[in-house]
Amino acid sequence: MNLPQQLREHIINHYIKDKAPDGFNDDDNLIDQGLLDSLAIMNLIVWLEKQAAIEFDEGDIVLENFSSVKALLDFVRRKCAVSSDD
Repeated sequence: MNLPQQLREHIINHYIKDKAPDGFNDDDNLIDQGLLDSLAIMNLIVWLEKQAAIEFDEGDIVLENFSSVKALLDFVRRKCAVSSDD
């Protein structure tokens, strides 16, 4: 399974839980919809670091990076590109 699918499933299984994922898409704002709070973001960071083999820096922990599945995937892609350039 690829990271985009794993991330979608992780968010649905851990943060949506009792809410039906009907209509859930990669552009939905996870923070505005109340799906991610500060604790959920910290747990998501740990999960992403393991799954994507990346390490978050302090400056990476900004709401824009966690606003949607698309924003998270874009962030991971940028982070992977930067680490491969090193």
